[in-house]
Amino acid sequence: MNSLKKVIKYFGILIILLILFRGFLYRALVNYSKVGARNHITLTDKNLITEIDTQTDERKLSIEEIISLSNKITSERLSFTFNKTSSNPNVVSELKKANCIGYSALFNSIGNYMIRKQELGDNYEFNHLVGELDFLGINIHSLFNSPFFKDHDFNEIRNKQTSEIIFVDPSLRDYLRIENVTSE
Repeated sequence: MNSLKKVIKYFGILIILLILFRGFLYRALVNYSKVGARNHITLTDKNLITEIDTQTDERKLSIEEIISLSNKITSERLSFTFNKTSSNPNVVSELKKANCIGYSALFNSIGNYMIRKQELGDNYEFNHLVGELDFLGINIHSLFNSPFFKDHDFNEIRNKQTSEIIFVDPSLRDYLRIENVTSE
């Protein structure tokens, strides 16, 4: 009985460590390879624009705050679906359901809207990317026959002055709370 308690104790500790270090582990094991990009779609949804303006309340935001708020609003507005849906952020924000394309499109449009509103367009830009995921160097998309798994959408936030890049996967962030990902 004591050995069973030890196993349960160590298993519990392992689970807690995996939860605490999930972002680090994910970035160490999974790499996003860029294979393309999608066009930017300007945000025109007046309800969403009003919500963003209310949440920013005319205050100056850092790029980290813009990324965080873009993620928060995207997560609040959408739930994930494996079904085919619109990739237009102005439509998916009303439908409330999206796949990785819709998540990235909405995140991208919200981020670019806030950058324009904050007059940071000379310094930063959000880009909607299409990529493939490599797990320990193995392209996982080659393991699936479904067209749903042919690629995966994510975003890059580029500092135009320093060329620093932050990569974000809004659908992953919504479910696992992993704030950024690794890409080469």
